[in-house]
Amino acid sequence: MDSLQEYHRGREAATSEVDEPNFDVDQAIASFDYDPPDNPFQRGYLRGLLKCGYATVTSKWDGELI
Repeated sequence: MDSLQEYHRGREAATSEVDEPNFDVDQAIASFDYDPPDNPFQRGYLRGLLKCGYATVTSKWDGELI
């Protein structure tokens, strides 16, 4: 699977998970500060979290290509 497909799979996964009742979007985003996204799926997942509409924090990795 190519990088772009993996990125979009990550975004879709994040979009799906943020609607779970006990999912803490801000905590999920903050977790990337200690373990940076290092593959296309994780970068897509982080971007999905940031753009879901529920986040009240940001990430230093937003928009970064690692």
